[in-house]
Amino acid sequence: MKSKLFLLIFLCYYSFSHLLIAQNQHFCGQHHVTRLWFKSNPNAEAEYLKSVAKITDALIAHRGQNKHLRNKIIFTIPVVFHILHEDGPENISDAQILDQMRILNRDYQKLNADTINVAPSFKNNIAVVGFEFVLATIDPNGKCTNGIMRYYDQNTNWDANKIDNFTYTWPRDKYLNIYIVKKINIAPAYTYLPGTPIPAKADVIVCESIYTGSIGTATFDSRAITHEVGHWFGLPHTWGITNAPGVACGDDFVSDTPITKGFTSCTQNSKICNPTIEENFQNYMDYTPCKHMFTNGQADYMIQTLKSGVNKRTNLIADANLEETGVRPGRTCKINADFIQSTNILCSGESLKLSSLANIGKNTKEIKWLIPGGIPPFSRDSVLNVTFPKGGDYTVKHIVTGTNGSDSLEKIIRVVDGFNNKKPTQSYDFSNGTQVSDLEVFNPGNDIINWAFNPDFGAEDVKGCFSLLNINSNLTGGKHFFETPFFDFSDASKPEMSFYYSYAKFDPNQLDTFRVEYTLDCGKSWKSLINMPSANTMANNTGGITAEYFKPSKKEQWRKLLLSNFFSPILKNKPSVKFRFYFSSDPKIGVSNNLYIDEIQIWDAASTPVSEINVDEIIEIFPNPSSSQVTVKIALNPKEIAGYHLKDISGKNMDDVRYDISGDKSIMLRINSKDHLSSGLYFLVVQTINGNFITRKVLIL
Repeated sequence: MKSKLFLLIFLCYYSFSHLLIAQNQHFCGQHHVTRLWFKSNPNAEAEYLKSVAKITDALIAHRGQNKHLRNKIIFTIPVVFHILHEDGPENISDAQILDQMRILNRDYQKLNADTINVAPSFKNNIAVVGFEFVLATIDPNGKCTNGIMRYYDQNTNWDANKIDNFTYTWPRDKYLNIYIVKKINIAPAYTYLPGTPIPAKADVIVCESIYTGSIGTATFDSRAITHEVGHWFGLPHTWGITNAPGVACGDDFVSDTPITKGFTSCTQNSKICNPTIEENFQNYMDYTPCKHMFTNGQADYMIQTLKSGVNKRTNLIADANLEETGVRPGRTCKINADFIQSTNILCSGESLKLSSLANIGKNTKEIKWLIPGGIPPFSRDSVLNVTFPKGGDYTVKHIVTGTNGSDSLEKIIRVVDGFNNKKPTQSYDFSNGTQVSDLEVFNPGNDIINWAFNPDFGAEDVKGCFSLLNINSNLTGGKHFFETPFFDFSDASKPEMSFYYSYAKFDPNQLDTFRVEYTLDCGKSWKSLINMPSANTMANNTGGITAEYFKPSKKEQWRKLLLSNFFSPILKNKPSVKFRFYFSSDPKIGVSNNLYIDEIQIWDAASTPVSEINVDEIIEIFPNPSSSQVTVKIALNPKEIAGYHLKDISGKNMDDVRYDISGDKSIMLRINSKDHLSSGLYFLVVQTINGNFITRKVLIL
């Protein structure tokens, strides 16, 4: 009776505890990226299978030899972590990385206490793989490092379908590179199997920060990197190179891991593929949340992968490399003046944290900072906080002196003045290109095209706009945006914006992206304005679909967009607001068509309620543009008019308009009758007695 009660309690505990563990289940993207590469490179799979045959043949020929290696020799593997972040929690601490290293060494050296839970049929086949993982202390340039590199990079939102984002990889024959990112679009982690002929820079492991270690942002003791390192040393999933656990029984090229379908949860019935053979559902290379072990056969396979030289793995464990990467004594690293900052951009008056990485070098004697214009402008502390009272670009210089020389590093910190911003009303008409200097253009894709002033096209029959001539580029996924100045809406209770756009799709299946974003924290973070039309809608409204060079040739190919109801509530009374117009081309189709933006207007509707009635029949302006006098005819009864104003682009009233009433049904105005107006864009504002405003542009050459 007692034994039955004990068994019942044990089964309840086992089921409950593993149900909790299942919530932390890890899935892997190795198959996805491998198959994607095989599809785009027809000979790649055959090359991979050749490397597998080489390894398995060697294991058969030298059966039993690696057992001696496992028990007597520790293979040391130099490791470097590359942390990609945007100043968020994904920028995990050094302590969390060190905790991940502890887990990695624990699992590969059979020091994990949970081996006690391994099923009886595999208790005598738990491998001590014999790998020791050590953070590098010397970088590829011979400089001191702690093996943890940090980069402010938007690719922390990682796209695993792109193979060109591995810009930080150190030589794969010298280091095991591990990228830590915020989010991966296919799975929490992945890598490529060795023997797959991928570019050397992509021969890395990528893992989300919350699956790294067991402290900090990690919510449990993650085996994600243990699993991916197994892949990096050649191990497929236990069910083979497919990525469909539970679908079909498969083989992983390892002799002592039974044929299996694989598991996604812990089970009491592991005899699935063969009713007489238990399957190794607790294997690190399975999908179960109760991963506890490698088999000895898997250890042999990983060791043979090292010895085979596939993907230059052999050089990792060479004595010369261990000295060169600093994981074994014998070489002194060069002084390194590297440092990290809490952000690359901040508002004036905010504090910036600077942290020196120089003290990781054992031969460091002195460190100092030179920060002209900062407070303080000089320091010898390894970590300090500095503020900048005014906006501008500031140079931070870090100088390090040691026993074997000195080194220095300069970085530019951009400080944005959160005050003295532009007040509404503002207008970007682009009719003469003078307003372009107010806009900052960015081109992260390093493409040959960019946002630029275009004198040939424009909305409202006035030439001049801002254009992105995508038709000149074949770049997939190219990103381009321009930013406005900062605006002060502190006194604006109903800020509004409008602009004209004209755009065509190059291909019917085009998936370009357009959005208008705003920032309230000096550019550290950006949010998209809601209810914006999609690129597909924009094309339907204006240029349609054409593989020809699109240029708006008629009024109907421009569409005005008014941002009001959803715009005002989130931005009213905000003292420092900046906008950016963002366009990204289709990530697969190589060509996008052209995009044009014109007539960007920003105002406070509470103080200047604009109801624009731009009707040619009501107001006639001639000539326009003009180099001298301009005549304006308004087809309204003078009794319907409450007032007239001529404003410059800053909203300032001009006092040089001559008003001539010429009847009871129309009004004649004379503008610039003495040729004294400066060249530029002006706005004629006619206020009616019912509260409407009729606005028309006047261009003086």
